[in-house]
Amino acid sequence: MRILDGAIFIADAHENIKRFEFLKLIKAFNKGILKIPPQIFLVGDIFDFLSSARHTQVVYKEWIDELNLLSTKTQIHYFEGNHDFNLGSIFPNIMLYPISSQPAIFTLDNKRVAIAHGDIFLGFFTQNILKFLRNCIFLKFMDFLDGVLKFKITKWILSTQKDKNLSYKIPNFKEIITQKIDKYKADIIIEGHYHQGVKFKINSKDYINLPCFASERRYFIVEYADEIKFQLIRSPNV
Repeated sequence: MRILDGAIFIADAHENIKRFEFLKLIKAFNKGILKIPPQIFLVGDIFDFLSSARHTQVVYKEWIDELNLLSTKTQIHYFEGNHDFNLGSIFPNIMLYPISSQPAIFTLDNKRVAIAHGDIFLGFFTQNILKFLRNCIFLKFMDFLDGVLKFKITKWILSTQKDKNLSYKIPNFKEIITQKIDKYKADIIIEGHYHQGVKFKINSKDYINLPCFASERRYFIVEYADEIKFQLIRSPNV
């Protein structure tokens, strides 16, 4: 699939009842205040915790309704993260990529672009723990237990997330990415997850880590001109 001119990439919005800049942005698209892009790539952790768990869908009902409305107007690709997963029943018109389908390969001009949230190609133990936590049977059991406990589990998880520090720098970040970049069979790699908002080249591959939208309110837009660029822009006040 081809990445279109004007496509935008957003990651790590970590929306909750105290953070709703992403909600304001998609509402502005739906109301015609901002021009709707031809493609929207949501690269994981858009929510602090959203899954098939019933109470999370109650908390985020307004977000879900607005995203589903926007998905009837433009093409949305949603790469599930470690905070948002098992979303198939929630977003029926959105192209969803669970961790098992990441990275997904797109084309940009004559280049291969690999897109993933970022929590892949990790150590064996860490990778399998993350997969287990996304397991449908496990999630159904936890949702049942959550209901019995009057959704205290979901409420506790959400309460632990709302005041987290999301703005930080990883001093050896390039070295961390170097260890896994050759596992991406692509010319360009786009990830979220790490909240770094940087671009660099490793072994002839262009690596882009998207900024944390929650703390920076910035995202990348693809611009076709004399050469294709990923332009970092700040979300407008809407």
